[in-house]
Amino acid sequence: MASHTVAQYLAEQLDAWGIQTVYGVPGDAILPFLDAISKHPRLKFISVKHEATAALMASAEAKLMDRIGVCVATSGPGSANLINGLADAKSDRAPVLAITGQVDSFNIGTDYKQYIDQSLLMSAVAGYSGLVSVPDSCNDVIIKALRTALGEGTVAHVAFTQDVWQLPTVEKIRPMEPYIKTAAQSPPEVIAEAVKRLNEARRPAILAGRGIRNLGTQMIEFASKWQAGICLTMAAKGRLPIHPLVMGGVGEGGSEASTAMLSEADMIAIIGATWWPDKYVPDETRIIQLDVVPGNIGGQIPVEYGVVGDLSRLLPAITEGLSRTEKPEWLSRLHSFSQRWSERTALETGLDRDTISPGFLMKTLEGTIAGNAIITLDVGDHTVWFNRIFNGTGQEILVSGSWRTMGFGVPAALSAKLAQPERQVVAITGDGGFAMCLGDFLTAVRYQLPIIVVVVNNGFLAMERDKMEMMAMNVSVTAISNPDFAKFAQACGGTGFRVERPGNLKNILHQAIQSQQPAVVDVITSPDFFPGMEQKSHSTRELAIV
Repeated sequence: MASHTVAQYLAEQLDAWGIQTVYGVPGDAILPFLDAISKHPRLKFISVKHEATAALMASAEAKLMDRIGVCVATSGPGSANLINGLADAKSDRAPVLAITGQVDSFNIGTDYKQYIDQSLLMSAVAGYSGLVSVPDSCNDVIIKALRTALGEGTVAHVAFTQDVWQLPTVEKIRPMEPYIKTAAQSPPEVIAEAVKRLNEARRPAILAGRGIRNLGTQMIEFASKWQAGICLTMAAKGRLPIHPLVMGGVGEGGSEASTAMLSEADMIAIIGATWWPDKYVPDETRIIQLDVVPGNIGGQIPVEYGVVGDLSRLLPAITEGLSRTEKPEWLSRLHSFSQRWSERTALETGLDRDTISPGFLMKTLEGTIAGNAIITLDVGDHTVWFNRIFNGTGQEILVSGSWRTMGFGVPAALSAKLAQPERQVVAITGDGGFAMCLGDFLTAVRYQLPIIVVVVNNGFLAMERDKMEMMAMNVSVTAISNPDFAKFAQACGGTGFRVERPGNLKNILHQAIQSQQPAVVDVITSPDFFPGMEQKSHSTRELAIV
């Protein structure tokens, strides 16, 4: 039996499961493993500036590619720094493997430097946490971690003691079992009952989420036959073609057409979504949920009936079973909702002022970004404006869906460009979110990843500012001290642009895209209240003055 070190074994085992890239920061407790990666013909280590970036990159890769993302960190603080990105993966059911170094086995449980109980540390974010301190356990532990991550769509963690990496092992490499991700499937009678109930709707609506990826045609066919409007969670933006039945985003800052539709619908089909806009839906509305994951059915949503299965097969089967019952009054209402919404957003996105409004920026981006681009969306005030204005023409949106961490946009863009280098990748981030990961713009430069980072720069944590102003609080704590982000990008070796006037925006965005270099577009935007807050804020300010 061939012998190799534990570090070499781990590199070979990751390769056998189709893993190509490992993200991390070098540290004493993982150096032999990094050396094994560097000598492996098919693995690549991407060195970043902060472990949180590594974990977010692994999470984003898992969401984009539907495969295990891998991050690595050293013992103690390195492991602790992974937590934020791992929480993002767990919250969005993204399969991620976190590999960490640990102190030598004889120092476990002592006061030795950088020792912490890593299983306890990871318990809030990992579905499984294991420790390898002897060579004989490396196969069983790492295979259990890989199976857990991929099979359950969660985070798995394995720590390796520093003294185990270079020990010999004869453990065999175990290939990935092809059945691990076999989807559950509801029987025909359950599908037939769902069709029966769907046929009872008179004012149907659809809430579509991340699970409709690559199902644009099937979704439109289903909606057209059922005569239902479609509203979208953030992760589903761009995954449907422009169509009269697509009402736009839903939730905070979302389309008022979607809100109006949900408030009047008598039945909602939730397809591939786990987020539920409870504030926008009457309690008595009937809900049918379709999802590939059994645990998602009714997880956060008060469903009447649920169907489980591969949506690429389930949707056509249900569409075929539907009775086409004409609903002219409901279609007229949907058209009215959509028309009024178009008129409203036209006022918010027009070129009629000297400053760049957030709405104008999002509309300009919609007309500039490639139709098959990957857009990585950070968290902040700009997220609400994106949800409100950006319709999309086939782009893929990566978001921190449930965890909603600032600083997601740039790390996600880095791993997206590494995973799919042929596609345009645009990160849309606020000045606060970008400031959290400034150092890793250098990662884009180091590996020559031509991502475009659009910074929505208003000098504040704007959403927090607006909420504090509503409550007559001191908003000065939300102000941000920013560098000139364009000059920062240039100092890093990338390309930087600064835009202050709306007339220059489109041309500069094109320049950034055509540069084929890592680029930052620093867009100075007006501090508009985010949608739905302006009237409330004015009312609050009047009360505060009185």
